[in-house]
Amino acid sequence: MGREMAHGQAATEMLVLAGFALVFIIPLAFLFLSATNNEMAKASLVQAKASARSIADSAGEVYLQGAGARKFIVVNYPQGVAGASVGNGAVALKIDGGSGQQDVVATTFANITGNLTGRRTAGLQAIRLENVGGYVVNVTYAK
Repeated sequence: MGREMAHGQAATEMLVLAGFALVFIIPLAFLFLSATNNEMAKASLVQAKASARSIADSAGEVYLQGAGARKFIVVNYPQGVAGASVGNGAVALKIDGGSGQQDVVATTFANITGNLTGRRTAGLQAIRLENVGGYVVNVTYAK
């Protein structure tokens, strides 16, 4: 009977130790996942800023080249792009993040217009920029 009691006590002690381990591991796992999500959101914002800046800089370049100038660029949209727009000297990307929707804006000296409302998926996007009449740059998705 003493031997069976020792096996029961060892099993109980093992369960208690496993319980204590879970009490410490589970909060650490949640903390790690939360930190990872925050870093992913920051990375998406940085990627959106780079994409908007690339479009704005290319628009300025095409504007300076004069009437008829064209350029095709490829930008990489991050996860969560809810929309894009150009006009009034600015390129804006709307990003859905964990803390709500944010706008990422890049400005340019060029007079720009266009339509970037078609594609909103993450990944590579081909953008066409064309100087129309020497005074405005039209920015659209390339076909």
